[in-house]
Amino acid sequence: MTFKKIEKEIIKAIVKYGDGKCSLAEALDKGKLLEKKGIAIIHENERNYVFLDKSFYDDFFANDGLGHIAELIALKDLLIKMRLIVLIPYVSTSSHSIGVNGLRGVKPYVYTTNYNEIICLADRNVNWLDKYQQQKRWPYEFSEKEMPLAHFFNCSYSVSQELRDLVKHHFKTEEEIRFKKQQRLTWVSIIVAVIIGLASLIIGVIGLYK
Repeated sequence: MTFKKIEKEIIKAIVKYGDGKCSLAEALDKGKLLEKKGIAIIHENERNYVFLDKSFYDDFFANDGLGHIAELIALKDLLIKMRLIVLIPYVSTSSHSIGVNGLRGVKPYVYTTNYNEIICLADRNVNWLDKYQQQKRWPYEFSEKEMPLAHFFNCSYSVSQELRDLVKHHFKTEEEIRFKKQQRLTWVSIIVAVIIGLASLIIGVIGLYK
């Protein structure tokens, strides 16, 4: 199976933190994978609030950021379908945000961050402001049906040995690994044969001059 570069980075984080104690959201947060793309997500009251950093995305209607999230959801579904990860719904987790540095509530529907930014999730007033009260991120709001992210926040997960091995071997399949080993053995055999041939030739030439 072939994975894109960003998918490999996500899988590496999922495997690294997949000890059955944290959620997929916490794994992504620890790996800072969405943060590096200027994406922050807050899961609140069965709704998903997405904020895209304006320094990464010039236009509210640009779909790059939302496209990354769609790919993330598709990858999660694929890993579950192939039983490379298994969700553990009866193990609750405490995280309800990804890519938000120091999220904490200051009053109902209003939060702040370690950078003194203000995040508002009030109905018809969803926004993210910097410390100068200027809009820092484009705000989007989705129902769980529109953007199914609950599994990232509401349960823990475990990782299969197959997925761990895939990451350990730099995403090479067993067939590819066997092929590489066979290829190396073939080259070693060729080199040894050449060395033996040259050695025999040299010994023969030396023998002629004795």
